Amino acid sequence: MELGVTYIPAHLPEHIEADMRHLAEIGCSEVLFALQENHLHALTGALRFGAQIAKAQGLRPHAVIWGFANTFGGGRMSKIMLDDLDLWCQDAEGVPFAQACLNHPGLPKRFAEIGALCREHGYEGLFVDEPTRQECFCSYCRDAYRARTGQKLRAGLQSAVYDAFRAQAVHNYTAAVCGRLKALDPALRTITCVMPRDRDTWASVAAIPDLDVFGTDPYWLLTGGKMTIEQAVADAVEVKRLCAEHGKASQIWLNCWKIPAGLEEEVYRGGRALAAAGCDSLYTWSYRGGLGTNEESDDPARAWAGVVRLYRELSGRQ
Repeated sequence: MELGVTYIPAHLPEHIEADMRHLAEIGCSEVLFALQENHLHALTGALRFGAQIAKAQGLRPHAVIWGFANTFGGGRMSKIMLDDLDLWCQDAEGVPFAQACLNHPGLPKRFAEIGALCREHGYEGLFVDEPTRQECFCSYCRDAYRARTGQKLRAGLQSAVYDAFRAQAVHNYTAAVCGRLKALDPALRTITCVMPRDRDTWASVAAIPDLDVFGTDPYWLLTGGKMTIEQAVADAVEVKRLCAEHGKASQIWLNCWKIPAGLEEEVYRGGRALAAAGCDSLYTWSYRGGLGTNEESDDPARAWAGVVRLYRELSGRQ
């Protein structure tokens, strides 16, 4: 089993090196650099040095464009969205809001341009982060809906047809991104994580020919969540089954961010249960329990200690 962690990177090489050394020491074989647009244009150290430093420590470096075009996940601060207002979604009244639309034909091209930069600097894979349904009524969505159904988009609201249309956009976007990345370099690894709430899109996304790795992130420890560890393990089992069916590598995610005080030990216990499901890789979000970010755990050191213990056991690095 490959072991990895998401790393929201420093820009100074000596700090990256110390962190990569720590990840290698606890048993990681891979690392996912969470690059934001600032890492591409201003704080460029992680882009320029990160992959080579990781490789020097024996880690396979991948990159996620964290908060890409304000679409999904955290870290949403996008220059792309300021430079190209045509990418913006629109609400039902036609008012734009600053999230890129999955049905915009230019969005996969933007992703691939960043992918080319990452490849140039030694990153071996790109991660499509949590593609999910959108509520958008821009001209691209209206045209796509009319082409699919022959009807106006607003006429189909709350219908099963409308929900299937939104789910199809998740598939289409992910397939377009992966296709562009493989056209850039067939050796680039394409990876995605689709959330449990979008379970009905799993089979479609896992079947994408240009996708190499499919996973999900059943974060059962988040405050206010209703998921149990048993449900999280069931998700891991289903991901493994789907990936075997479609010839993909399977990936499951362990949460070590925003861990409430008193639940830190569950990171280790739950991680053992997830690992036992037998996916090809186990990843953790995020490094050192989110310390220093808006996703910080109540006690980041204790939460991270559970990951360290788990990874040392799984890798034999006692």
